[in-house]
Amino acid sequence: MKKSIPALLLLLVLASPLHAAGPLAKVTELRIIKDFLGHQVKLLEAKDLGQLYEVVAAPSGSEKQVFYVTKDGAYIIFGGNLYNREKENLTKERLEQINKVDISKLPLQDAIVIKRGNGEKKLIEFTDVDCPYCRKANDWLKTQTDYTLYVFLYPLDMHPKAREKSIRILCDKDPAAAFELVQTDQELTADKCEMGEKTLQKHQSVATEVGLSGTPVFVTENGSRITGFAQKSIEGYLRK
Repeated sequence: MKKSIPALLLLLVLASPLHAAGPLAKVTELRIIKDFLGHQVKLLEAKDLGQLYEVVAAPSGSEKQVFYVTKDGAYIIFGGNLYNREKENLTKERLEQINKVDISKLPLQDAIVIKRGNGEKKLIEFTDVDCPYCRKANDWLKTQTDYTLYVFLYPLDMHPKAREKSIRILCDKDPAAAFELVQTDQELTADKCEMGEKTLQKHQSVATEVGLSGTPVFVTENGSRITGFAQKSIEGYLRK
């Protein structure tokens, strides 16, 4: 009895060999991946680059990372940059792509809002009030104009007083003014309050979702992130 074409196609699909698995499945099964990463790091994507696999991973409490592993599983490459013949930094481009932030999903209404000039450009900042580089960044931002800064507070464990200061800032009737006071080590007037604690929890949740591991981190309108006080990058964005 002759089988119809659709039936034959179904049989071919069902009979497809298991070795047709995609790059991510192959990478996951490599012994070197299991030895280095265990189950602590979630693998999100893998791309076949010829002799290497490019792997996108999501470490807990950090932004997404890119690393490379040889197809035979003999070597794994962390922390390096991959260039092509045109001298393009493919690792840097990939990191920027996978770590873009969808700012439409950020609760900007919960942020501290600081407007300079006409407030045209949006700039989002994740900051620790006692972080020295954060303070340098904010001192420099005061010299710039025509942007609106949305500040999310993210106190780090290394700064034990930062959490209480953050709560008191968010309890103030004018959080933007209170934030400025802290930057110059002036005394805050507001006491701690339940509303401030709840708002800080929201700020920290946003930072966790973005994948922060340190401060300061800036996010532009198109979702690109600028890690650290990279003055030239921030300036280039504001003046573009």
